Amino acid sequence: MVENNKDDFVVNEAEEHEEIVAGTTIDQSNLEGKIRISEDVIAQLATKALNSVEGVTPANPGLMANLRLGRKTVNGVRISISDGEATEIVVDAYVAIKYGLRIPDVCWDVQEAVKEQIERFTGYKIKGVNVYVQGVTFAEKKEQAAPGPEDTYNTPTKEA
Repeated sequence: MVENNKDDFVVNEAEEHEEIVAGTTIDQSNLEGKIRISEDVIAQLATKALNSVEGVTPANPGLMANLRLGRKTVNGVRISISDGEATEIVVDAYVAIKYGLRIPDVCWDVQEAVKEQIERFTGYKIKGVNVYVQGVTFAEKKEQAAPGPEDTYNTPTKEA
């Protein structure tokens, strides 16, 4: 009879152990707290995405754009965040595009790069990426180096 009690005790001890192990599992739905990512961090991610697109350089938005909404523009990017049920982000990208590239194609590449970069690193949903083409950049002229011996052309001289 005493042995049965020991067996019962061992079974009960194992059940208690299972309850303790199950209690240490963290349930994500019960966690309290909030994660906030700064607009500046999101702007840096968007700027990095802009720089990754071939033929695109960040541009200044201009005086009128800076006066609207009081939002600051960092490296050609302005971020608007709306907190609702799900955080949504709108990105305004001000760019200059290299001469010779098809502007709509480059703008689509910018939209995709910015959207993918921010969603991947923050988990926030991108509501829209507005691309404002502020200018066209031209290839810089190569500086001509001083002529070397192989570049020098000796003109024949006339003897009188």
